[in-house]
Amino acid sequence: MLGPTINVSDDTEVLLKELQERKVKWDRMKKMQPILSILTGGILLFVIYLLYRQVIVRSGGNALLILELIIANKLLCGLLLACISLFLYTSNRARETEKAKGKYEDLRIEVIERLDASWLKDVKSESRDQISSFLSKEFDINIVYKT
Repeated sequence: MLGPTINVSDDTEVLLKELQERKVKWDRMKKMQPILSILTGGILLFVIYLLYRQVIVRSGGNALLILELIIANKLLCGLLLACISLFLYTSNRARETEKAKGKYEDLRIEVIERLDASWLKDVKSESRDQISSFLSKEFDINIVYKT
């Protein structure tokens, strides 16, 4: 994982590997969020268009006829159900993304505290510098600052 030149304990290596995995998971979830939002918005706009063209225009304002036309149109019912389901899924994924970000940030802070080094150049500070530069280059993980 970190290479043979960095000498860290096994529990620290497990901690760093878990930090990398959480970062990858959070990045993957973060990339998926705009796609889900755009897809939900697109389906919603199409449902609104179909609702206007095939239900509201034909009904003439009659509430019972509006309900009957909505139920009779299978495509509209299916898209409406898909839109609601996708909206709920998207909002759930947004909450999971925030939770994954929180877990990643908590573990990142724990790694920073565990790898605390003095300001003087020694073996410990050199190891920390190597770990920090590796994580920064390979995974875009900052373990230099807590905030």
